[in-house]
Amino acid sequence: MYFKLAWRNMWRSRRRTIITISSIFFAMIFAILMRVIIIGMFDKMISDTVSMSCGYLQIHHNGYWENKSVDSTFEETPRVTFILDKEKEITAWTPRLETFALASSGERTKGMLVIGIDPKKENAISKLSQKLVAGKYLQDSDKYILLAQGLAEYLKLKVNDTVILLGQGYQGSMAAAKYPIKGIVKLGIPEMNKGMAWLPMACARDFLSTGARYTSISIMVNNRNNLAALKQNIKRQIGGNEYEVMTWQEMVPELDQLFQAKLGQNEIMSGVLYLVIAFGIFGTILMMLNERMHEFGILIAVGMRKGILARVVVMEMILMSIVGTILGMGGAFPIVLYFRVHPIHMSGVWGKEMEQFNFEPILQPSMDFSNFIIQGYAVLSIAVLLSTYAIYKIYRIKAIAAINS
Repeated sequence: MYFKLAWRNMWRSRRRTIITISSIFFAMIFAILMRVIIIGMFDKMISDTVSMSCGYLQIHHNGYWENKSVDSTFEETPRVTFILDKEKEITAWTPRLETFALASSGERTKGMLVIGIDPKKENAISKLSQKLVAGKYLQDSDKYILLAQGLAEYLKLKVNDTVILLGQGYQGSMAAAKYPIKGIVKLGIPEMNKGMAWLPMACARDFLSTGARYTSISIMVNNRNNLAALKQNIKRQIGGNEYEVMTWQEMVPELDQLFQAKLGQNEIMSGVLYLVIAFGIFGTILMMLNERMHEFGILIAVGMRKGILARVVVMEMILMSIVGTILGMGGAFPIVLYFRVHPIHMSGVWGKEMEQFNFEPILQPSMDFSNFIIQGYAVLSIAVLLSTYAIYKIYRIKAIAAINS
C-alpha cells in the first residue's frame, strides 16, 4: 500500500519529481566521472609500466632483483613453462633477458636498458608492434634492434641506421656488437621512451654470451587484486630456492605508493563532492516539503496519522533517489565508454606537467563497473539519509498553520 501511494504521489507533480530526480541524476554523473578518470589514469600508468618492465608478477633467479646482474640468470625449464601455461588467471607471460648497455652513434652515447625478447610472447604483453612509429616489428630470426623513440632522437638515428652496443656479458665477458635498426617504438611513459631497446632472444643471448638463459619471466594477469594468492600458488608449484616470485608492488614500491596517495587524495575530493551533492539534494527536499505543506495539513486534518504520512513521503523520496541513481549510472556509462574509446590527449601546460610525473598525457577513464556501483551506493545512501528529514518535518506540522500556508 505504501509503495503504491508513494509511486502515485511521485507522478502527481511531474515537475517536482523531475527536478528531484534530476538533482540526483547529475550528482551521480559527476561523482562517477571524477572517480573513473582518476582510477583510469592510474590503471593505465600501472599497466603501461608493468607491461614494459616487470609484469604484475615476475619470476627470476633468487637474489636477482637486488643486483640485476646478467650473471643472476636461470636456464629454460619445461616445468616452469607448463606451470605458467596451465594457470587460468595468467593472461600472458614472456621470458626476458635484460641488461644495461651503452648505445653509441657518432659522437653521441647514452646508457640504456636492452631487453632480449620472444617477439610473439612479448607482443602479447607490451603490444610493442602497436607502438611502432617507424619501421617493422621484430621476428625470431632477426639480427636487428628496436629503439625507443626518445633514445633514437637523442642518438639521431632512424630506421636502417646502425647502433653500436657496449656492455658486460655473462660471467664477466665483454659484450660488444652493432645492429641495424628495424623499427622505432614510441612509449607512453616518458622516462622509458628515453632509454629502452629490444633484441630478439637469440640475438641477445649471442650479445651477452649467456646461452639458453633468462633474467626473468614477466606475467600479466586478469585481476591484479588476487596477486598475493597467485604469487604463493606459483611459488609453491615451482618449489626450491632457485627461483623468486615478486609482485609489481614489491618491485616498484614507489609506483604503488603514488597510486595509494592519489587514491587517498581522490577520497578527500570525493568527500567534498559528496558534501556539495548532499546540500544540492537537501535543498531539493526542502523545496518539495515546503511546496506540499498545504497538502500535508489537509491530510492530517482529515485524520491521516503523521506516522503513515511520514512513511509514504520517505518512500517517495527513496523511490526518486533510486530512479535518479539508476538513471545517473545509465547516463554516465555512454560518456565513460566514449572517452574510453576516444581518450583525451592532454597538451600544453597540463600535458607537460603529467610527463614530468612520468604520466602519459592521456585521460582514459576506467570501465570497471565496481566504480559505478561504489558511487551509486554513496549517492543513494546520501539521498536516503537526507530523506529522513521529512519525518522530523512532518511530525512538527501544525494542521491549521499548514492549511493556511
